[in-house]
Amino acid sequence: MFVSGAAEILHADLDAFYASVEQRDDPRLRGRPVIVGAGVVLACSYEAKARGVRTAMGGGRARRLCPEAVVVSPRMSAYSEASKAVFEVFRDTSPVVEGLSIDEAFLDVRGMRWIAGTPPQIAARLRHDVREKVGLPITVGVARTKFLAKVASGVAKPDGLLVVPPDRELGFLHPLEVERLWGVGAVTSAKLRGKGITTVGEVARLAEETLVAMLGRASGRPPPRPATTATPGRCRSAAGGARSAPARARPRPEVAGRARHES
Repeated sequence: MFVSGAAEILHADLDAFYASVEQRDDPRLRGRPVIVGAGVVLACSYEAKARGVRTAMGGGRARRLCPEAVVVSPRMSAYSEASKAVFEVFRDTSPVVEGLSIDEAFLDVRGMRWIAGTPPQIAARLRHDVREKVGLPITVGVARTKFLAKVASGVAKPDGLLVVPPDRELGFLHPLEVERLWGVGAVTSAKLRGKGITTVGEVARLAEETLVAMLGRASGRPPPRPATTATPGRCRSAAGGARSAPARARPRPEVAGRARHES
């Protein structure tokens, strides 16, 4: 499952989910910077992001960066209902859906070409259906593996669609900043950038021993076989082009709970 020789895996990710729900439900907020959460920023609209506001930022700092922002209290029940509606669209789109959080999922569309169209056509229709039925913007990445599809959706945000053909995977990956690798967080990024390594291609060109020296054995040493999930421990393998099957992510609840809602 979720292994394909063609670009037939979709990663669908709602854009600035909590903030987008607030803008959907209150027309006065549309086009304006919105911050969800007062003490700590739980989510923010792209208008607020453009002013430097980020998730988990203190509310005071966020308001100093963007004094014109509208600050709203979170409405978890509204986000849960929106998530349920979006996942209904996912299930109407593909029989194989793997939820990652309240606002994102992988969809396997292999074998659906003759009944639903090509993967890009399916992805475009998915985006249309989510907008029409739920009223929210969503970005979709289409690729051969989950790792590549997720990276593609990140690059295509907000409200976009990006297809990575199998013969262009390395050309797509290597110019990207190292933070685009799935699982490379602030700590690993800081270590790499501290050594002057800023792109995925530069990581791919490093010897394993060099990465181990930089990041430690757990972060720099790839697993026995090439991996496509770019956790820090698989940094070099992921940067090399994601040539084998990804480990299947553990399914998570589709609604409420520990959400990743800020992309």
